[in-house]
Amino acid sequence: MNIGIKEDRRVRKTKKALREGLAELLTEKDIQNITVRELTDRVDIHRSTFYANFQDIYELYHHMEDVVLNEISNIVSMDCNLEPKALFQILLEYVSNNRQICLLLFSKNVNAVFFNRLTNQFKDLILDAWCQKYNLPSITKEMEYYAQFCLSGSLGIIGKWVVDNFEHPTEKLVNLLMDIDSGFEELVARQTVLLD
Repeated sequence: MNIGIKEDRRVRKTKKALREGLAELLTEKDIQNITVRELTDRVDIHRSTFYANFQDIYELYHHMEDVVLNEISNIVSMDCNLEPKALFQILLEYVSNNRQICLLLFSKNVNAVFFNRLTNQFKDLILDAWCQKYNLPSITKEMEYYAQFCLSGSLGIIGKWVVDNFEHPTEKLVNLLMDIDSGFEELVARQTVLLD
């Protein structure tokens, strides 16, 4: 077996343990009150191993955001032709399978930067999908506003679901998101009539 592959797996495992440990600690205290020693003791990793991967706790937190954004991006890009319902189901499944980290990232105390990055990641996908679906030559300013509003609302609903400890049944939440999505599809369809 290749040594490089072993090291990569070990590094991935270490980073995952650090992310999960930080997520646990963040449920107990604010990030500025968490020390590297406290985190490494919690996950039973040597401090030098932490510093081999991250400069400080804040860099680890940003890494945690990046991982979630990349994983969601990979899920969505697996099949750009997914129907909205399937996409919502996959997204909610991802959030449910990563509860601890998503609880932090979607909580009311979340850094607005993460929410904005997530919104922007999806906005381009939605606008492209609308252009393809309605055979539009360009994106109108109104469509940008619709997409922004739609995404803010949808992500807000998912965030509430996370903060409410996933109490609402997933299928009902998917249907709720579908209702919102179909309402915006009608608005975009009207835009296509105005452009003709």
